[in-house]
Amino acid sequence: MSEAQTPHHQTAELRVFSYAVADKSDLYVAVVEALTLARERFRLQLRPSELVRDLRVAGLDPSAEEVGAALEQLAAWGNVTHFYDSSAPETLAEFYSKRYLYQLTQAGWTAHEGVRKVRSSGLGASGRLSGVLLPAIVERLEALRVAGEERPRDGARLLSLFTDLFAVFGEFADNSARYMSDLSVQVSDLAADDDRFLAYKQAVLAYLNDFVARFAEMLPRIQSLVKVLEGTAGTLQAAAAESDTAPTLAGPDQSPLDDLHQKWSGVTGWFLAADDQVPVAESLRFAMLEALNRILMAVGRLNERHLRRASREADFLQLARWFATLDDAGAHALWDRAFGLWGARHFFQTAGDEEVERRRSFWEAEPADIAPRLRATGRRAQAGRPGTGADYRAVKLARVAAMRALHAQAAAAAGRLAGCTPARLSDLRELDHHEFAQFLALVDAALSVRPQPDGSRAAATPLVSVRLRPVPGDHRATIRTPSGKLDCPDQILSIFLAQPADAQALA
Repeated sequence: MSEAQTPHHQTAELRVFSYAVADKSDLYVAVVEALTLARERFRLQLRPSELVRDLRVAGLDPSAEEVGAALEQLAAWGNVTHFYDSSAPETLAEFYSKRYLYQLTQAGWTAHEGVRKVRSSGLGASGRLSGVLLPAIVERLEALRVAGEERPRDGARLLSLFTDLFAVFGEFADNSARYMSDLSVQVSDLAADDDRFLAYKQAVLAYLNDFVARFAEMLPRIQSLVKVLEGTAGTLQAAAAESDTAPTLAGPDQSPLDDLHQKWSGVTGWFLAADDQVPVAESLRFAMLEALNRILMAVGRLNERHLRRASREADFLQLARWFATLDDAGAHALWDRAFGLWGARHFFQTAGDEEVERRRSFWEAEPADIAPRLRATGRRAQAGRPGTGADYRAVKLARVAAMRALHAQAAAAAGRLAGCTPARLSDLRELDHHEFAQFLALVDAALSVRPQPDGSRAAATPLVSVRLRPVPGDHRATIRTPSGKLDCPDQILSIFLAQPADAQALA
């Protein structure tokens, strides 16, 4: 089949990918890459001679005839289009030859973007937890909120803000997913190298701790802004899409509005719970905890290897040395002694020839009668009706309801604590079990943050924001609970609920 031909089932739209797998794919990809780079530099149309020059600058040395033939083939596939070059010819050969200007089609440019991404994914491209993008997401959400309150609304500005938000958020989501995927592979690859793994473990733990601190600090603010914008998102998207709607024969083009709706639903799904679905942000937190568990398990295996007097690895190496020094009969005997595996005579039924020596070959022993069904299917009887698949929807809904009840219980306890503050720890009333659990969690979150110059510490959780300020002097506080008393240094505790109306206070 020639390069210009395609299988019958291949649609015309997919022919633009043929250049990446054809016989001369290296030349085709290089030509399309040169046209793409020219487009990125705002050079829309190129002559074949200009393409030859660009390819030679890139380190290739194709002839003008090869480039011309490649351009014609790419035009047949739909990757490029050509226009007659009306400029004056520079040589006599150009005067008599067909002179065209070439440029990428939209389909050819889109296809090459995909080829670029596929190639870059195999060249060591790794993800990252881009915590520095979280403030950028907050800035764009806040700008959208302010722009939505303006009258009249500026559709072009709204479209620009939505585009910036989705670009930053898309980079954050893609990098996070790629990093968590790469992390499990890297842990498995390095687990056998003690020194490299320990150094990698320390770097990963520091990196994850830094991201978790940023994530916990910014998540309540992002969630509150998304909740505020959720009520007016439809009208804002309609105003933004209207500024970029092109007329068509079928009427106004709805694709910009549909695109905005789809991307905004992805943002809300990341940070807000819907029905029985957990937000993606929570899934990312669970994935980070799972990654930490894998690292700790690998550390435990290393410690076990170092502390155990005899290792399986050493045992197998010694066994291999013995095998290497024995003849065939001795190796068989050692195999039987080491692994306790004996020759299988038949499946599992008695055949009447159990007295035959186990070492005797099947070719020499008397044949055993086996049922036809067992010989044909490997089963004694016909398989019965398969069982009904289990339905776990009720269990999932019950677990979601239990999680929501726990969340409501924790929120109520945090609300009661917030009503008692600001106050010194020594002035707090007796706390019940739920209030004391929230108190410990909030104090732990505050103490994990670096103190300010005045000694105060501030932190944020999905429920509240908390601030601890030191009390002058060496004072102690006793926290009373039904289970006992907690003695600790006295501090001034301030707790603020993270409600959408308090978004400015959480900034």
